Formats: sequence, structure tokens, C-alpha cells
Amino acid sequence: MIVLSIVIPLLISFTPALTTLTLIARGDVRLWLIALLGGGGWILALLLRQPLLIMLTGIGPSYIYVASFLAGLFEECLRLVLLRINFVSRSLLKGSLSLGLGWGLSEALNIYTIPALITATLMGYSWLDLLPGAVERNSATLLHVSLSLLLSKNARDLRLLFAAIFLHTLLNVIGVTSLLMLKDVWLVEGLIALTSLLIFTSIAFSILRLKDLKSTKHK
Repeated sequence: MIVLSIVIPLLISFTPALTTLTLIARGDVRLWLIALLGGGGWILALLLRQPLLIMLTGIGPSYIYVASFLAGLFEECLRLVLLRINFVSRSLLKGSLSLGLGWGLSEALNIYTIPALITATLMGYSWLDLLPGAVERNSATLLHVSLSLLLSKNARDLRLLFAAIFLHTLLNVIGVTSLLMLKDVWLVEGLIALTSLLIFTSIAFSILRLKDLKSTKHK
């Protein structure tokens, strides 16, 4: 029973991103390495902001909102740096997708898998108790893919960086605020998923539109 409690939510949290990454990268070792680079990027961004988070622990209720902003700030600045690396930028679309998927998978592994294993084993949580967190990991990964695509449009445009920081912070703040106000985890997860999907759709549409404009100019 404990095995099912762990396996089912882990499959839900990892399968969509891993399947997508496998379809994109296939046998291209470079794309798998870019995904690993994205995973390392998430860890490094967490480590870099940790001293600030520790110093700010005593500021009271606003701490969670400051932490939301710092996550957006550090992660998007580092994401931009990684997207400027020639190794990544050589295959713009697939490279940015791989980076975003690796970023999301690393986050899922570190902030969901380990707590899920502990709570299922020591506290007897069922897979239904862990399901909301598994669903949220997919929303978070979609955001990381979206922001990687956004920044890849022009990795030297600081306006895109500011937009990415804002959108990342916005989704974090929506998640925190809705949880405090709604008290219903499924309403919260639905709102997070909807926001993440809207961000992805908007960015994907803008990229497609930009490609259409470029192809029209070349005709």
C-alpha cells in the first residue's frame, strides 16, 4: 500500500515531462545534457538565494511573498545566462524546451519527491493526499518551459527578462494567496494550472506569430 502511495503520484508528477523530453531529445545527447544543465540551474538558483532567504526569515507574513519574488529573480536571471551559452542556443527551440523540462524535473525531484517519500512512509499519507502536489509539479514544469521559450526569443533583451521574472513571481503569488484565501487545495491547483496554461499559450502564440512575420518578410 505504501508503494502505491508513492508510485502513483510520482508517475503523475514525472511522466508528462519525461515523455515530452524523450520525444524531443530522442538520441541527441546534447539535448539530454541541456536538460541536465537546466536541472543544475534550478539547484544553483536555490543555493544562490538561500543566504537571503535565511536573513529574511524574521520579516513576518510578507516573507512568503518576498521568497516568491526571489525565486523568480534568481531563477530567471540564471535561466537567461544558460540560454546565452552557445551549447544551448545552437538549437534554439529544442534547446530551450529541453532546458525548461530539465528545470522542472529537477524542481519536482527536489521539492516534491523527497517530501512525498517521507510523508507516505512516516505519516501514512495515501496517494490521494499526495496527488495535488503531483498535479502542481506539472503546472510548474509548464511554466519553466514557457519562460525558457520566452527568454529564448532574444536572450539579450532585458525586457524579456523582466517579463519572465514578473510571470514567475505572479504564478507563485497566485498560488500562495489562493491557498490562504480559498482553503481548498483543488481550487488552488486548478487556478495555478489555468494560469500556467494561459502563460504557455500566450508565449507559444507570440513565438508562432514572430515566425510567421519572419517568413513573410523573406518571401
